[in-house]
Amino acid sequence: MTTENLGISIVLTVIGAIITIENLLVCFVVFRYRNLRTFTNGFIVSLAFSDALFGGVLLPLSLVDKNGMAAEYLKSIILQANTFNLLAVTFDRYLAVLVPLRYLEIMDKHFLKLPLAAWITPVLISLIPLSWKNNLDTLAHRVFLICILVLGIVIPYVLILCAYVRIFREVARLVKSLASSAMQNYPVDGRVMEERGRVHSEARVTRIFAVIAAIFVISWMPVIYMTTVFAVERPDLIPEELPTVSWFTLVIGSFLNAPIYALFKSDFRKTLVRMLCRKKRSRSTWRPEDCSQFSKSARWV
Repeated sequence: MTTENLGISIVLTVIGAIITIENLLVCFVVFRYRNLRTFTNGFIVSLAFSDALFGGVLLPLSLVDKNGMAAEYLKSIILQANTFNLLAVTFDRYLAVLVPLRYLEIMDKHFLKLPLAAWITPVLISLIPLSWKNNLDTLAHRVFLICILVLGIVIPYVLILCAYVRIFREVARLVKSLASSAMQNYPVDGRVMEERGRVHSEARVTRIFAVIAAIFVISWMPVIYMTTVFAVERPDLIPEELPTVSWFTLVIGSFLNAPIYALFKSDFRKTLVRMLCRKKRSRSTWRPEDCSQFSKSARWV
């Protein structure tokens, strides 16, 4: 191993450890605090577990055995699991904004099925290449890769994109309708204010997941490109540096998700603020106003 490769491996290992810790912390906080145990945060736990698996298992495994089938199998599972989890959370946002009166009824019945399906499906799909003994040169494997790209990535992301367009259009319509209602019924009715708050809250959460979906697509794009090139038997189109670059884009994507939840999702942020304030209470220098000052400085949504 060259000095340059050793340096890259060390950097990726350190960042992988940080990714694992921060995403396991996300899972812990949701399970620890009852106010965070919502349907939406359940999907966040599933996404965070996927990122923790990437940083704690896939990354070290790939650095030890770059061409190993175990790493490729795990990469396939994580890619598809992330896609299906993002599809599930998009469905959650779609229901919350477009059919809010039936949201709880539907999620009560189907919540557990969604993350389970998001994990079981990619595990089963990724076992299919075992039927041709992982021979990457067979026609069956190339057809399999194309099917994965189309059915497991392209179509889900087209659905996600269409759903977010529909959601944001509905949010814009609701905001306009509520503004018109407020002007016609001054002083503003308490019910209108409550509905306005709900719409803005759902819109903020939806924007967060739209950003996460965009980050995911960008970070996995080099891997998707290389998979496509292999499927059409044109490995000569892959630049020499792209495999290394792809690991850094994957690492950055997984690294960003947990801070986005913590800083930009209000229920996470408020819970973390309370945790920090409790620690401050044990110090003699703590003052009651510290919490409010910190909370205001952390406010974004």
